[in-house]
Amino acid sequence: MPKKIKKILLVDDNPVAQKMTSKVFSNDGYQVLLAFDEIECFKMAKIEQPDAILMDVIFPDGDGKEFVRKLKLDPDTENIPIVFATNTLNVKDDDGDLIITIGEESYRAFAKPLHYPKLLSTVRKEINRVKNKNK
Repeated sequence: MPKKIKKILLVDDNPVAQKMTSKVFSNDGYQVLLAFDEIECFKMAKIEQPDAILMDVIFPDGDGKEFVRKLKLDPDTENIPIVFATNTLNVKDDDGDLIITIGEESYRAFAKPLHYPKLLSTVRKEINRVKNKNK
């Protein structure tokens, strides 16, 4: 049976950052979906059902943390793992184990500029964690 290609939805309003991150994930075998804001992200997440979402914390049209609450309340998107990539964290403190807590949930987070090997590993782990939890 052929291996299912994993989909990742990259949500960032910076086209340069999106292009660089997209290239890293596509080179690692992911199908990359792009969204520049919350509205695009929500539509794509519901339709495409990505295996993970990598998103910024700050959007031109809102707050990524509040947006995560919306994703987690929708039955179509509640089980999609989310990893944050943001300028709001200090890159000097980024040892690959940063967490952003929203309500009762904790989400892995990375400071920009991104450390891609750690990011790829974390996304893989988050996809597997959710997949194993839902079995």
